[in-house]
Amino acid sequence: MNHSNVKSDRSEAQPLLRPARKEDAAQVIPLLYQAIGDIAYALAGEEDHEKAMGILQQFYVREDNRISYRNITVMELDKQVAGILVAYDGGEADILDQPILDRPGRSTDEKYTLVKETRPGEYYLDTLSVSEAYQGQGIGKALMAAFEQRGRELGHSQVSLIVERDNGRALMLYERQGYTKDDVIVIAGHEYNHMVKPIL
Repeated sequence: MNHSNVKSDRSEAQPLLRPARKEDAAQVIPLLYQAIGDIAYALAGEEDHEKAMGILQQFYVREDNRISYRNITVMELDKQVAGILVAYDGGEADILDQPILDRPGRSTDEKYTLVKETRPGEYYLDTLSVSEAYQGQGIGKALMAAFEQRGRELGHSQVSLIVERDNGRALMLYERQGYTKDDVIVIAGHEYNHMVKPIL
């Protein structure tokens, strides 16, 4: 028996699904940006990349807005944040966006207008992002399952998400999982399909 194989099997880390913590900020914010792109600048109300990322990090460690660590679940692997899930009650969207809109120094340029992505009665998947180093390992699927399960636990009958209209791969993935398009919205100059799925 090759003992080195036994050892490596044992030391292979198991993915850990857990609530995000404030100290995860440096790993979470790049994953958030990877998934939302230009929407990050709309959230920050700032076009300079470094400044925008700093603003998002400040909001992340607070408890009162959509990208707060309290609305984020992480998948940890090898002590690294391998993937993130941002989700919240659609009925709380306006309340969660108010601190972002009220930030002193926020640009009033209309390109930074925050578009309502969700509706009351939905548990909303704001962002799902998997680190490039960990893609293809089922992390996205596990995060999606956790999102839908959490929606059920909170008593929601429907979950929702948006996906860029020209992202055919993601559209097919969500359709296969039972999501159907019910609207089109424009955010930061890009068209998105709003998709819903009953979870009861």
